[in-house]
Amino acid sequence: PQSILTFEGNQVASADQIMAKLRGIGAVKHDIKSMDVQPSSNSNAIIIFVTGTIKIGGDNPLHFCEMFQLVSTGPAAYYVHNDVFRLNYGL
Repeated sequence: PQSILTFEGNQVASADQIMAKLRGIGAVKHDIKSMDVQPSSNSNAIIIFVTGTIKIGGDNPLHFCEMFQLVSTGPAAYYVHNDVFRLNYGL
């Protein structure tokens, strides 16, 4: 399956490119504040929207929002098909 990540407006596709992007960020710690889940138009998928704060490399926490779609590939097996992540400045 083809996955796509848009991180702060920069889009990467393929598992290798996505993993390279995420590894390049460094150590992170998420604190989830809210999560909403909806069914997708694809009956084998769900859409998830998350807000919270993230610490990157031990720096001060930053607000973020993230939307992603999980698609089933079998019983209890999912992959991230779409992922959109943004930091929220000035909150």
